[in-house]
Amino acid sequence: MSGDEVILRRAKSSDASSLAALSGQLGYPVTARQMASRLEAVLPDPSCAVLVAEDGEGSVVGWTHVRVERGVESEAFAEIRGLVVDERCRREGIGERLVSEAVHWAEERGLTKVRVRCNILREGAHRFYERQGFSLAKTQAVYDKRV
Repeated sequence: MSGDEVILRRAKSSDASSLAALSGQLGYPVTARQMASRLEAVLPDPSCAVLVAEDGEGSVVGWTHVRVERGVESEAFAEIRGLVVDERCRREGIGERLVSEAVHWAEERGLTKVRVRCNILREGAHRFYERQGFSLAKTQAVYDKRV
């Protein structure tokens, strides 16, 4: 299968189990119920889009989540919050199509920058994003505090 053979569409609540399985492949395990709850919060938000790639048999083989980021320190921009393609379908152009659609979504909203954050250990992903025209802007440490 090539990236041209998939259909890109907006995610639906019924995609929760497929998105959860793919999220697990990326190293972020989540149950279908948890994913359904997250989708319920995100799908109606006009500042977000969750896009899926569906193969010819109707199976979801990839997804991306893009969101408008607004702050006082910079102009608004779009951020790709997640991108995953089924490990059986990688290197077939599906990720490129999902990124391209996320960029198009940002352009439709008048945004002039798309950002993606990527774990420093994911060197293959770094090369992928560079091939898509992204350039390294900075490295940073991320701190979390549980509340």
